[in-house]
Amino acid sequence: MRGYTAPMMRDDPASPARTEELHLNLQEFARQKRALEGWFAVPDLPRLASLLMGTPTSLSSLRANWSLRGFMRQRAGQPAQAVVELRVQAVLPMQCQRCLQGSTQEVQDTALFRLVEQEPELNVEELESEEEALCVRGVTDVRSLVEDQLILALPLVPMHDVCPQPIVAEGLQNRATEAQVRGTRESPFAALARLKKPG
Repeated sequence: MRGYTAPMMRDDPASPARTEELHLNLQEFARQKRALEGWFAVPDLPRLASLLMGTPTSLSSLRANWSLRGFMRQRAGQPAQAVVELRVQAVLPMQCQRCLQGSTQEVQDTALFRLVEQEPELNVEELESEEEALCVRGVTDVRSLVEDQLILALPLVPMHDVCPQPIVAEGLQNRATEAQVRGTRESPFAALARLKKPG
């Protein structure tokens, strides 16, 4: 997405999403210029939870914050277009790919969705659009939409800024140990050279 800067998201939405807010007609939501915010417990997002490091117990206290805002975009010579803005934020435990220890990753993302009833063709104009096209028919599961966006926002290669432990590859460590052992042993060639020396 290009050419768009979203305002910062509130750190602590006051309450989790209510059941009636989880399935929305997004076209109506945008036409009515509505806005919602809430949070989901991470274990209630099983596809996301499966990508994280931790036990069900340790993940149970984590939550993902979200906000959803709808509006109609009007451009000259074009009919009004229904658009929704989704913002997600969470602090999630993942495995550092450098030291293989647990690493806390802050995930924050904003997406603009242009609501359409049919999937558009992937032409140059579509690929360069500042919004993604979201095909909606009937109601949309907000929980799935939030979970999808969080998964897309995860770092491809999670790493600590500075790993808490020195990194020594097992193979390199074994070779270093073998070299130390060899250094304490007398070389058979050195023994042979001594035997050849005249007494």
